[in-house]
Amino acid sequence: MLNSTRHRHGGTRLALGLMFGLSVSGCDGLLEVELPHLLTDAAIEGSTTAELQVNSAIALFECGYTGMGLMAMGHEDLMESVAGVFGGGHIFDASANTGVCDSSTQSFSWFDQISGARALLSNDPARLVSSGEGTATGVYDRIQDEWSLGATGEKLSAIAAIYVAASLAHMGEFICEIALDNSDMMSPSDALNLAETWTNTAIGHIAGAGGDFAMPFDIAPSATLMATAIRARIRWANGNLAGANTDATTVLTADPDFNAWVTRENGETRRNKIHLTNTAIGFSSQLGINTTWNPSARDPNPATGLPWPNPIPFTGYLFLGIMPDGRTLETATNTPVVWAEEIRDGAGAPVPTANGSVIDTRTPHHQKTIQGSVVADVPDRYSADDDDVPYMTWEELRLIQADYQLSQGNRAGAIATVNSIRADGSKTALPPISGAYMATLLASNDAVRAMLLEERRREFYAEGGRYWSTKIQNTDLLWFPRGQGITTNGFYQLDGGVRQHMPNNEFDRNPFFIAAGGRDARGTGCDPAQAPVRFN
Repeated sequence: MLNSTRHRHGGTRLALGLMFGLSVSGCDGLLEVELPHLLTDAAIEGSTTAELQVNSAIALFECGYTGMGLMAMGHEDLMESVAGVFGGGHIFDASANTGVCDSSTQSFSWFDQISGARALLSNDPARLVSSGEGTATGVYDRIQDEWSLGATGEKLSAIAAIYVAASLAHMGEFICEIALDNSDMMSPSDALNLAETWTNTAIGHIAGAGGDFAMPFDIAPSATLMATAIRARIRWANGNLAGANTDATTVLTADPDFNAWVTRENGETRRNKIHLTNTAIGFSSQLGINTTWNPSARDPNPATGLPWPNPIPFTGYLFLGIMPDGRTLETATNTPVVWAEEIRDGAGAPVPTANGSVIDTRTPHHQKTIQGSVVADVPDRYSADDDDVPYMTWEELRLIQADYQLSQGNRAGAIATVNSIRADGSKTALPPISGAYMATLLASNDAVRAMLLEERRREFYAEGGRYWSTKIQNTDLLWFPRGQGITTNGFYQLDGGVRQHMPNNEFDRNPFFIAAGGRDARGTGCDPAQAPVRFN
């Protein structure tokens, strides 16, 4: 994903943010807006704007996704605000962030965009949640109920259903208690189950359109594979590892290099916020291994009742290394192997260790002066504001396979899958798991589980919250501050969100939520049954 063959660049594509429809009919001059999700009532009444409306929802979803990816870097222990600005960016925020899409360099609003994209596509209670207040005015609803668009309508319906599924999946992964259009309260599992039905709906429409097709704007080479890959993610997050493995295998058999993208271009609302804010401008510092938490002064891990270890395991992104035998974790602590100390010399050069490890090229970073004249490391994952953000990747699909293999006691299969990722020709050569370390892993499910968690942590570096989702599913091992403590510079309180809760107005106005206790019903971790511990 880090070289030119896998790391997509936005400059080769049409600008989604300026699209006004292509194949349904021309709508030149209909609107004079910067983004197509800014639609007037008149613009959504006629069937001639159906494609424009679907494109609008894609643009809105993508803006929310990259904003959320910026905020997620705090939940993943990757970044911390150190300059006295952008203080809410990396504090394990307990509440989903609302507001206008990409309103400033520091904005990371995502909830209104992800949920709004779904509402643009479908708000029919019969297709979503029967207790909702929608009136079937989404573009998907109208294609089904009002407009006769033939095969074109089936294609647009398939694309729309894919993004309804993606939006609902996002809610199920990252929100504790969910409502759609003022509906009754849904659990994360409820949202994920509903999302899965929409992937199935999308596949049905693809057949109705006459067969598979490429997604628009080079988002993915196959609509069928994108829907199936999203379903693999949904099933993984919902605890159906067998179904997730089946879907992952289907996609990888058809296209071993499959990727789907959140497309980016230069300019507000279309830019890659992860690169803009954390790399180009730099409000935040990349974090090393957490040795400052002081577990003896903190509450224990709620998932286990045990104190957190010291140092905090599975933290630190500075100078990550891999040992010649493929080991990425220190045996006694589950802290990462590093090839250099978390310091630089007077000339700014890393101070190498003597452990014999090599650089893990998946987590690149460089030192710069960031806001407030603080010298710190920032990520190098993206090189420009128009670099696309991975949405669903072949690496994630293989790691889903590895999780399933481990759940079946197939430790050798899980290890082989990880080695296949490291050996891929798109990556700088990474040492495979071998030798005595291989023997250690073959003897222990716990050791393989730890290895897979660290592999996810490195593969999903600065990648839109994929490691945050992994943390949610493994709360017995992976650290959240749970509303305690402050950042290492003492500037900001840590809110302690695991999953986030919906905005407060839902708890204040939705009668179903009021009946459940209003704001007292809010959660930032959800019932433990909704955040399963894997592979015990």
